[in-house]
Amino acid sequence: MNRVILVAVNDSRAAFNAATVAVDYARTLGATLRVVSVVNPPAPARYPGVADPSEMARSHELAAQASLRHVAALAAAAGVEVTSSLRHGQVAAEILAEARLIGATLIVMALVDRPGHTTPYIGGHTLRVLEFSSVPVLVVPLAP
Repeated sequence: MNRVILVAVNDSRAAFNAATVAVDYARTLGATLRVVSVVNPPAPARYPGVADPSEMARSHELAAQASLRHVAALAAAAGVEVTSSLRHGQVAAEILAEARLIGATLIVMALVDRPGHTTPYIGGHTLRVLEFSSVPVLVVPLAP
């Protein structure tokens, strides 16, 4: 049976820490790693004062692409077979759809680590994936 670990990333420190854990699991288990990043189209109301919402969308797209390349390089350096996917839409729904599409045996995600919060927490996207996933979900805390 071919094991496939799906790790969901964005451009955060927490996501890169989760990706490092996913790479270690994939190497140890002899699994393939699939890296997914989801671009959720920004709603103009969420970014008051932004003159050009399309520029914000382009920024999100570039950050997602850079995140995928970074994690793919980490996996390749560890000798792990890796593929990546950039999806667009609602984050949790797209992660779950990707997991079904590839037959993931494990989903790896990070705790939310946002400036201004004193402690990391499980975010809404992660909660939805935990609730609706048909495979185990590993939520990785921040490294000390």
